[in-house]
Amino acid sequence: MTNDSSSNRREFVERVTAGALALGIGGMATPSIASASTTSSQPARAAKWDDSWLDGIKGNHAQIFDMPMGNGGFPLLHVRNYLQTYKSAYDLSYPKVIALVGLYGMTTPLALNDAMWAKYKFGAITNANAYGTTTPVTRNAYAAPMAGSSTMGLAGMIDVPGDATISALQPMGTRFIVCNNALNFWVGQLAAGGAGTAKDIRAELEANMLPKVTLVPAMVIAINRAQDAGASYMYL
Repeated sequence: MTNDSSSNRREFVERVTAGALALGIGGMATPSIASASTTSSQPARAAKWDDSWLDGIKGNHAQIFDMPMGNGGFPLLHVRNYLQTYKSAYDLSYPKVIALVGLYGMTTPLALNDAMWAKYKFGAITNANAYGTTTPVTRNAYAAPMAGSSTMGLAGMIDVPGDATISALQPMGTRFIVCNNALNFWVGQLAAGGAGTAKDIRAELEANMLPKVTLVPAMVIAINRAQDAGASYMYL
């Protein structure tokens, strides 16, 4: 890789990091949500948004995990430990224990399948390298281990066990949500880089989201709504 290409990549990563984090934390809601009005303390449920990820929180042990950075999968290890320790220490599990994980900023691509990671080089953009190397992964290692592997295989403090991946946490009742504002930012950056039109990229990414990952208007709203429903909060 030349110095020029390395510099361009760093600039792109810095731009994506700053912009996607800002949008995930404080972006404006879409017009359909922003214009909704109601006398209730709860926002009107617009047809576009699936709010079922909030179901069952009240009266149970629920926690929303705020996860803007991948960090080699280590944050997801906290989610696994939350669920496993409730089970081992108190014999409590889903639906009495509910984990909610908010993806935005640099974790927005975690909501997408291997095909999108290979096509758009999300491993390189998010600095997700193979364990023990400086080589970016070409698949979504956060979603599931490679065939025959018991770990994520991502560079970080440790090689995180495979039972902390998204596909392993979901059957334990974990609900993953992804920020629409952050997704739109990534779409804009990819379009600006010549990957296609924003409309086409957006449609492609939506069609290639991981199963059971829910799109929410903005992470700042989702965190507020989760806490309002009774979930505690943890920053990963």
